[in-house]
Amino acid sequence: MNRRVTYKTLWLVSARDESARKQLFSQKTLLLGPNGTGKSRVIKNLYWVFGCKTRKRDAGTWDPDAVAALEFTYRDSDYMVVRDGKRLGMFGANDQLLFSAENMGAWSKALGAFFGFELRLKRPQTVTFSQAGPDYMLMPFYMDQDGSWGAGWDTFEQLTQFSDWKGATFESFIGMRPNAYFQAKHLSTEIGERVTDRRKELEAQRAAFKRVQDVLPKNLPSLNFAAFRSELAELGRKATKLQQEQVRIRGQLLGLVNTREKVQSELKVALAAYNELKGDFAYLTDRAGEAIECPTCGTVHENSFHARILLSSDAESLGGLIMELRTQADDIGSKEANIRASLRGVERNIAELDKLQQERRAKLKLEEVLASQSKRTLDSAFQRVSGDLSTALKKLEIEKAKADEEVKKFEDPDRLAQVRKYFSSQVSSLSNLVDVPIDEQIGDPKPGARAQSGGSSAPRSMLAVHLAMLATNAEWGDSPLFPFVVDTPQQSGQDDPNLTKMVEVLGRAAGVHHQVILAAERLPESAQLGDFDTVRLTQKKASLSNESFEEAVARLQGPLVALRESLKPVVEAA
Repeated sequence: MNRRVTYKTLWLVSARDESARKQLFSQKTLLLGPNGTGKSRVIKNLYWVFGCKTRKRDAGTWDPDAVAALEFTYRDSDYMVVRDGKRLGMFGANDQLLFSAENMGAWSKALGAFFGFELRLKRPQTVTFSQAGPDYMLMPFYMDQDGSWGAGWDTFEQLTQFSDWKGATFESFIGMRPNAYFQAKHLSTEIGERVTDRRKELEAQRAAFKRVQDVLPKNLPSLNFAAFRSELAELGRKATKLQQEQVRIRGQLLGLVNTREKVQSELKVALAAYNELKGDFAYLTDRAGEAIECPTCGTVHENSFHARILLSSDAESLGGLIMELRTQADDIGSKEANIRASLRGVERNIAELDKLQQERRAKLKLEEVLASQSKRTLDSAFQRVSGDLSTALKKLEIEKAKADEEVKKFEDPDRLAQVRKYFSSQVSSLSNLVDVPIDEQIGDPKPGARAQSGGSSAPRSMLAVHLAMLATNAEWGDSPLFPFVVDTPQQSGQDDPNLTKMVEVLGRAAGVHHQVILAAERLPESAQLGDFDTVRLTQKKASLSNESFEEAVARLQGPLVALRESLKPVVEAA
């Protein structure tokens, strides 16, 4: 993958002064001119446009509201970054706005994602990690005359916004801990914090539920609503069956009572008839042989033996009927007794059901039912919440284990040893090329190491460290290869031979993988500039000119309108 970033054109526009600048860059560009001709102003805006807090950018009479735009190529595509005060925007082909922001936190995240720079650093006195901004991404590529040649890393202002940033920044840059490592590391840390938060939340839920449970009465009835519904249904079925049985038995009983009344009525009639027959027979027997006159009609009847025989036969038949009716009455009475016993049994069962319901009502007080239901609801809620939290916790633990495995891939001792060895050899080799005395060279260089020498050797040692980092980044790193920008190598009274070596070595070493932009007040005549294109600056305090204003305005008008429109709601809300 092509990681190289190449700057093409820098645009600077001051509406206040109605002046502008159009600065073109080649693969190797030398800005050559005495102090005050605008070299540093051009260089500083190369970083200010990306959102860096450059030192002394607004010094002197410079318009602080000047707009900057930089056209560049990255991964074989053309882009332009524009800065208008706090507003920043990235544009692609045909000046299409890709993303914009006026908040540095949001801009840092968007820019980091665009360049694949995922380094996150820790905020002071917190456990919070935040996206490292463009200052940390671009610092190794820039040697600023106002902050990069001293004993500390002061290239940009406000680097202290993160604690212990140097180790992570430079280890990431040279590839000891590439972006992929920090992505996995920070992911593991963030997941670990989320795991801790979930565990605390689960414990807090347990404690909260326990406090509520402690308030509820003890020994509450256990209410199983499914069983309760089933029991009610069963009681209903039993009651319905008993009622049906009661109706059926009552129907049988009514039929028997009616039959019994009929039989008793018939028996009563039969008995009366039988008694009359018996009286008549006794009367005829007492007057045997006598004729008997009917008192009603006066007819005389013969009281013969045959007549008495007939009367006796009728009495016997009637007696048989009486016996039969009495047998039926007894049978009906027995059946009625059995039916009444069954009816009483059904009535007892119904009474038992009523008694059972009354007992249940007596046992379940309303407040106990409510408390029991509250406890049941509480238990159900806790099971649901704790189950969700436990599931989320297990998922996070699995994610953390995967992130930890990814981190281990970049902690291979052999790989780390190879990167250190490569970086150390580059520092030693380049220190020799720029003529740093052996006894003043860095013995065991660490990422981000500074010169241990003094005097004129210190700047050359620092240049060697920068060049070594660039070479190691190209070999082992995974961040973009931005141009190497130096302003100016003439530090600490470099004599011509040493200045010549610095210019020639940085041109050759950095130029292999990077575009090179060099700003210098002067160069020795003996310096071999090779393929550097020289831009000579002669007029002082003339960083911008009126001649370039119209062209610059025409070029930036569309992107500026798009940028301002994209952030207009945010501006109005503020």
